[in-house]
Amino acid sequence: MPAGEIRTAQWISGDRGVALLAWSNEPEHGLLPEPLISSGTGALGYCGYLGRRALDERNLATTEDLGAVTASLGGCFSVFRARENGIEAATSLARVCPVYCAEAGGIYVMGSRALLVHLVARAAVTGKVRPSVDWDVMALQPMVRHGFFTNDETPFRGVRALPAAAVLTAGRSAGVRLRTSPLPAVEPAPTSAKQARERVESLADALVKAAAPIARHGEPVRLALSGGRDSRLMAAVLKAANVPIVATTHGFADDPDVVLATRIAKRLRIEHQVSLTETGGRRDAVVVRHPFLRTYDIIRTCEGMTSAYEDVNRWTSYEFTPKTSGSGGETLRGGFLYNQDDTSPEGIQKRLRTIFLAAEAFVTRQANERALEDYRMWSERARADGPGVLDRIYLFYRSGRWLVGAHTATLMTSPYYHPFLDNQVVREALALPADWRWSEEVVFRLLELLAPELADIRPEGKRWRFERDRPRHLIGWPAWWRRSALVPEGRTSGFNWRKSFDEDFLALLRDEVMNAPQELFDVVHRPKIEELFGTVPKSWTNQVWHVYTLAVLLAGTWRGAPPDLPPVRIPIP
Repeated sequence: MPAGEIRTAQWISGDRGVALLAWSNEPEHGLLPEPLISSGTGALGYCGYLGRRALDERNLATTEDLGAVTASLGGCFSVFRARENGIEAATSLARVCPVYCAEAGGIYVMGSRALLVHLVARAAVTGKVRPSVDWDVMALQPMVRHGFFTNDETPFRGVRALPAAAVLTAGRSAGVRLRTSPLPAVEPAPTSAKQARERVESLADALVKAAAPIARHGEPVRLALSGGRDSRLMAAVLKAANVPIVATTHGFADDPDVVLATRIAKRLRIEHQVSLTETGGRRDAVVVRHPFLRTYDIIRTCEGMTSAYEDVNRWTSYEFTPKTSGSGGETLRGGFLYNQDDTSPEGIQKRLRTIFLAAEAFVTRQANERALEDYRMWSERARADGPGVLDRIYLFYRSGRWLVGAHTATLMTSPYYHPFLDNQVVREALALPADWRWSEEVVFRLLELLAPELADIRPEGKRWRFERDRPRHLIGWPAWWRRSALVPEGRTSGFNWRKSFDEDFLALLRDEVMNAPQELFDVVHRPKIEELFGTVPKSWTNQVWHVYTLAVLLAGTWRGAPPDLPPVRIPIP
C-alpha cells in the first residue's frame, strides 16, 4: 500500500536493547487501537480486536502473567509487549492473528509479518540494511499438497509461527521461554435433550457476546452470506446480538449459494445484495485477471504461505464499514471431521495421511521425508483420540495457518470480525466432544435457538448429518422432508473456473513453471510436474495452482512493479 497511508510508532528501552515497532494503515478512530499503547514501564501493541477493548488493554499492559490474561479474553488477537528487561508475544486459541519468531545474530525477533521478522534476523547476521531472502525450500512441501502450511514452518529459514494459546518471552536474564496454555477439558456428550440444550445455550451465549464488538460500530455489518451452514448460522448470531446486517452474495443465478442465501435473507428480513458472476456479456465464458497478477497480489499479501488458488483483497483506501462471514464455522462441526464420513480408527488414519502426505507423487523424496515427522507425531496421537486429533489439527493449521492470509488481506481494507473464532467461543466449542459437533446437531440446535425461522431452510449439498437417514423423532417427518438438501443442477451452478480451464490458460501457467528456478524442482518432482502441465488436467487442478504459486515466489518477479497484463477469457463447459 502507499507509504502515505501508514502511520508508525515505536518504543525503545533506555539502553536501546529492546524495541517495539508498529505500523498501521488503520485510521484514527475511537473503536480502533493506537499502534502502540504506553504501559508506564514499556509499551503494548496488538493485532486484531479485543472483546472489551478498554478493560482488556489495561489488563494486558499491567499484568505480570500475560498467558493467564490472554486465555481469559474474548476477540481475535495477537499481543506484543516490551519492557526494559525484554519482550513478550502471545497468541489466541485460533491464532488468526499470527506471531512469527526467529533468533539470529544475538537478537530475538517477534512480529506479525514473517518476512519482516526474517529480514530483521538476516540483517543481524549479514550486517546488510537490505538483506536477501534465505528460502527454506523444503519447508514449502505443504504448499504443494494443500496451498497452505500444515505445520508451524514458514518459507523463510529460521522463522516459525508461534503455536496457538502460547506466550513467548525473551528476557535479558531469563533467556527465551515458550509457554502454552492447556486446551479446554472435553466434557462428556449430553445424554438427554435437556443436557444438549444447556450445553448449546452456553455456546450460543458466547457467540452473541463475540458479536458485541461489531455492534459498537453503530452501522450494518456486511455479511458474506452463502447457502452453507456456517454463514446462515452467522446471520442468526448477528440477529440475536441485534447487529444490523447487509448480506452480500456472489455467484451464478442458479448456484445453490445464491438461491439459498436469498431465502435466508428474506426469512430474516435483512437487506441482501446479490452480485451475479461476470460473464463478459455472454454465458459461454468468464473473464478473469491474468494468473500472474492474481499470484503477485497473494504472494505480497500472504508472504508465500497461501496458494493463488485462493483470492484475497487487494489494497484500497480503508473503509470503516465492519465485515464478517461464516469463516471458521467448521470449528463448531468438529474441525477436519466436518467432511469425514468414515470416523473409524482406520478412516481417521487415512485422513491424517492425506493431510500430511497428500500428492506424494508430485514432490521429491526429500520433501516427502520432511513431512513424515509431522505425520508420525499426529498419527501416534490419533491412536488415543482420533476425532479429537482431527479437530485440533483443523484449529492449529486450517484456522491458524490457511485462514491467516485472507484475514490479513481483509484487515488492510476494513475492520473484520470472526465471532466463530473468538477466543472464548473456541474454548466453549472445544469443551464439547468433537464427535458430537461432527454430527452437526450442535449447529442445528444453535439455529433453532438463535433464529428458529431458519431451521427448516434446506441445507446446501447434503442433509444435516445427524438426520441424514431419518428425523430425530417420528413427529419430525414433515419438517425432515422440507429440509432435503439443495444440490447444483444448472449448467453454471457448479462451475469453478479455477478447476475448469482450457489449454490457452494452462499455457500461461506452464510457461512460468517450466522456467522457474531450480529450487522449485528441489521440492517438486519435475517429471510428474511436466506430466501434470502437459495437458489440461481433469484432476489435481489444485496442485497446478499451488506449484504455479511457488514458481512465481521463487522466481522473485513479485518484488518489482506489477506488469501490465490483459485479463483472460475462460470458456464455460
